[in-house]
Amino acid sequence: MAIVPDVPGAIPAVVNSRLPAAFAALPVGMREEFRDRSAALRQQGQLSPEALASLLMEAFTRTQNLDCFSLLYELCHRQILLVILKRLRFAHPGIDAKDVLQDVFLSIYRYPHRFRNEKDCSFRNWSFSIVRNTLLKHLRNVPRAEVDLDPLAEVVEDERMAAPDELLSDVEESTRAAQMYALCLVAYRAVFESELKEREKKALQLIEVKGLKYRRAAERMGVRLENLKMIVCRARKKLLRAMSDTLMSDALKPEVPEARP
Repeated sequence: MAIVPDVPGAIPAVVNSRLPAAFAALPVGMREEFRDRSAALRQQGQLSPEALASLLMEAFTRTQNLDCFSLLYELCHRQILLVILKRLRFAHPGIDAKDVLQDVFLSIYRYPHRFRNEKDCSFRNWSFSIVRNTLLKHLRNVPRAEVDLDPLAEVVEDERMAAPDELLSDVEESTRAAQMYALCLVAYRAVFESELKEREKKALQLIEVKGLKYRRAAERMGVRLENLKMIVCRARKKLLRAMSDTLMSDALKPEVPEARP
């Protein structure tokens, strides 16, 4: 059977093929709900990439299901990266668009409770606001003297920037990186839930999620500063070991083409 290429603006075939499995991984009470909602949108001809992204984000918000998050990344990372590249083209060539993309999806992963699925374009609007805030954060970290303020920058070609075909080539090459990033998240979640002790979980939440200083976190946990540092160090080593094992095992697997419908 001939492989049909993805049509621009349509849901990619690989996403369609993985969607049933992603919904099947949801808790029992929600499987039928999301299957029915996606089927209803499809029958009405309204299951666009935007609508599906909002549906997947809602599923991740309600269940923290990593299969839905991985599929959301597969569906949206290319479009979001192109938006980042477009906004960076005349802002600052020294900022790596892929670093911005990683920070955007990290924010999506860490703050799903801030998402509200009110219409088909909810995820697009919410993610683009995260892109804007993330770019502002990166620009604030760039020395002011390095920013190009030439008013002709928008009409004169910048030789430091890659050509459009090279940018798109970079996007294609990031697919493997996207898969590895999803594997890291899966490994992180698995070892966090199954191997870390409760005080290790609490220490990481205070330091890495809430952003507390070590001294303040130690006071919250009622331990000495030196003890807290040891707890955090031990937890990070466990996480690093688990992610390393996952990535090594994945690298040793033979490449198997994904089946297309």
